[in-house]
Amino acid sequence: MEPSRKRRKLHYRRYLCDYNEPLPRTTRYRMAKIDPLDDDDDESSHSDWSEDDQVSNNKEASLDYHTSSDATGATVDSEQSHDEHANCDGVVGASMDSENGHDVENSDEEEGSLNDEPEQQALYDHTTSESDSTGVSLDIGHIVEDCDEAEVSLDDEHEQQSLDDYTNSGSEGLGFEHHSSSHTDDYDGGDDTTSDSEQMVNDDMMRSPLYQGALVTLGQTILLLMAFAVIVGLTQDGLQTLLQILSLILPQDSHLPATKYLFKKLFKTGKYDFHVYCPKCCCVLENNACKRCHQDFDKNELMKNGNFFFTLPLIDQLKHSLETSNLGESLNYRKTRPTNPDTISDIMDGKLYKQMCKDSNLKKDYSFSLTFNSDGVPIFKSSSFSIWPLLCHINELPPNIRKKTMFLTGLWFGPKKPSISTFFRPFINEMKTLSSVGFEWCSNAKIVKSYVYAIICSCDSVARAMLQNIKQFNGKFGCNWCLHPGERVEKGKGHVQVYPFHEEVTERSHTDMIKYQRNVGTGENFGVKGPTPLSSLPFFDIVSGFIVDSMHCIDLGVMRQLSTLWFDSSFHKEPWYIGTRANEIDRKIEQFQPPSNITRMPRSILTRAYWKASEWRAFLLFYAPIVLKSVLPRRFFEHFLLLCQAVYALQTTCITQLELFYASQHLNEFVLNFETLYGRPHMTYNVHILLHLSDSVRNWGPLWCYSAYSFEGCNGFLLKLYNGTQSVPLQIVTSFLLLKEVESMGKVLMQNAHPRVQQLFDTVVDGFNATKHVRRVNGTVFFGHGCSRALDLYEKDAVEQFLENPVKDQAIFYHKAVYNSQIFLSINYRRKLKRDNTLVRRSDGSVCQIVGFAKVESHTGCEHALCLVRKCVSKPRLFLQGYFGESRCQIKHVMSISSEFAELTVLDLSQLSDKFVVYRQENSCLVCLLPNSLERD
Repeated sequence: MEPSRKRRKLHYRRYLCDYNEPLPRTTRYRMAKIDPLDDDDDESSHSDWSEDDQVSNNKEASLDYHTSSDATGATVDSEQSHDEHANCDGVVGASMDSENGHDVENSDEEEGSLNDEPEQQALYDHTTSESDSTGVSLDIGHIVEDCDEAEVSLDDEHEQQSLDDYTNSGSEGLGFEHHSSSHTDDYDGGDDTTSDSEQMVNDDMMRSPLYQGALVTLGQTILLLMAFAVIVGLTQDGLQTLLQILSLILPQDSHLPATKYLFKKLFKTGKYDFHVYCPKCCCVLENNACKRCHQDFDKNELMKNGNFFFTLPLIDQLKHSLETSNLGESLNYRKTRPTNPDTISDIMDGKLYKQMCKDSNLKKDYSFSLTFNSDGVPIFKSSSFSIWPLLCHINELPPNIRKKTMFLTGLWFGPKKPSISTFFRPFINEMKTLSSVGFEWCSNAKIVKSYVYAIICSCDSVARAMLQNIKQFNGKFGCNWCLHPGERVEKGKGHVQVYPFHEEVTERSHTDMIKYQRNVGTGENFGVKGPTPLSSLPFFDIVSGFIVDSMHCIDLGVMRQLSTLWFDSSFHKEPWYIGTRANEIDRKIEQFQPPSNITRMPRSILTRAYWKASEWRAFLLFYAPIVLKSVLPRRFFEHFLLLCQAVYALQTTCITQLELFYASQHLNEFVLNFETLYGRPHMTYNVHILLHLSDSVRNWGPLWCYSAYSFEGCNGFLLKLYNGTQSVPLQIVTSFLLLKEVESMGKVLMQNAHPRVQQLFDTVVDGFNATKHVRRVNGTVFFGHGCSRALDLYEKDAVEQFLENPVKDQAIFYHKAVYNSQIFLSINYRRKLKRDNTLVRRSDGSVCQIVGFAKVESHTGCEHALCLVRKCVSKPRLFLQGYFGESRCQIKHVMSISSEFAELTVLDLSQLSDKFVVYRQENSCLVCLLPNSLERD
């Protein structure tokens, strides 16, 4: 008998021995496909297999011997169990040494795929209903059949073998292994029967305690385990081992599934479509044929080479999230948020957004818009393979929810960049339907209709040129927003494309871009290479719909370029060079104490090659204005202050029209004099597009609303959803949808959960590591046990004066609190290290130091969450201002305060508006005000 048949026979035999359940009909069908007469090695195997029913009927007796499994799923029977199945094991040469507790050598290669076939059948049942957006059925079940052993599953039990196959075939990470033979008869379609064990877990059991006296229900346990497995990237072997360990630990009355197959059967992931495209023209294949090239292809070979991508229907994700995650109620943020006609505080205040509300159904209730992003993310260090996720989020949600609620609508995978016309076509077709027809969903027991529009695209310069289908920034007319031709100049040993400052440059428009796309090859097209599918995206402006992303343009662009000019030794002869004073700058940087809003602590300037974008942003806004004041030559320093103040103003929570005007003026002055100070070869594309930065804010709101930080964070999260090198895109897609399902199920199963259970679930899903003891009072969260003591005379007088009511003498004091998603600490917090969360600004502009937090109770029984502070004795003073040419630049967010504080006073936590980056000196203290509390790294 062939080795593959031996392994499969051994697999089904173990299935009989290890599972206390009748075999599914599909499994019995597969067993019948294995012809026992083909086994020439041992004729007795036929008689062994003819007694399957007897083995199945006596399975309860065999389970009494407490069969156990190791981490790889290999069954280790007791001595008595070994004797009972000696004939069965001897057929394939995989007998077990029960006395020594380990396998003999001949059984090593056959121990890896326990429960592999049932899991692949589940994948087959799920994927056979999927079809691509073009209306052509892409039967992934058929693809799995063509792959023989169905390596498309997420099972890592044959990972070493898969790695060997990859080494031989050169298909790293493509996820679909090609085999010379196929078994199209191995799957029995239409099998709706399930075993008794699969039907054991019902809704009542999901809500019942895991075992008698448990704090957690069965459903909550299953959610916690699945969320943990997905978040930490637990392998399939690891999940199987974890379930086996729990089955040994938990009492016998626990109904927790003991195998990963039964465990996964409890979850229903969302839909996804699988597309195979032509390697020549990138056109999606229909029935294995390319209509454009008029050529037939082998799908298995194309999948082996990575010519495929996934799409996830957006309408299903939106409907699911709006109905199960209470996002529908959050859509009212557009109407309930505070507004001022003279200020810009969100996307809804942008000029183009307001115009779109007049021209479309966006003004209707429950309608909303999207910001989308796509960028390449390398996944292997040893190859060129990368993923290109297509992500989007809802603009009308509150900012703290908006950044967390991401939707994955497409995933491109391969060694090359995606074809935009192929990859974006399903997304565009779906957006056409959502913008014209809309979709219905249930909100508060009533059916409502939503219209959806994709209006903003946030991406880097490389992806932006691809999406617009124009020349890159290093070519003529490479600017995405204007018709600046640029010029080639010498730099080093070669030439670079630069963009000198021009007084008047014609702006691009959507109408002109469409005209240039139609006239490609017939005349001057100003950098346009051809049509782009995004031109047909409803209500999307092909020019203004793209914003200037502050992360790539400023933080990773201009700021990093300036640091190279200042500190790189290749410019040691230039007047701006300060590399010899790097150690002095490092000593000053070490004295900064950022709040918890800034996730990364300041690092040495000598390690700037490893800085992340958030570190460059902190250096631009907070560290550099202070440490470079007496180091960088004055004219270069004051020129730098123009950029610092302008970028800070455009990132604030609320921007006035006057502040927007001054920011635009500072940026023009900065770009105008950049060539004079640093030379024409350094007039890069990033420096040029600073001129378009204020237009993005005027059209779509502050920079934090649509920066790529949230999308880049989601890209990093997607990289955690796979392990190994096989089935990478499929692992990411299914894990992403599975996690969404876990979050939505948590809304139901975590209702009335024990506080410890709810806290643990939030910790696993959101990554929020809360302390064990938490108390919530009127929107404020206190951490720790707290100290109960009597109010002294000063404290009680201050509290009663603030509340204007008498309070009880006893109160509970805390040192850590969270309000409006911000962490505040008292000066007595014992774990306070290099950060400072104690200095805050009140709503009236004064600076205070937090002494402590108190939960007090009035005589009527009403609880109050209060903050005890000491006010700074002097008003904050401006620390920096410069005059560059005719521009006067005041750095308003860097202030000097006194180290002395006045008597104790009491505030409500709602009066604490902002926090500071603190730079302490001997007799004074410098503080840098954060531009907003909404943007996260």
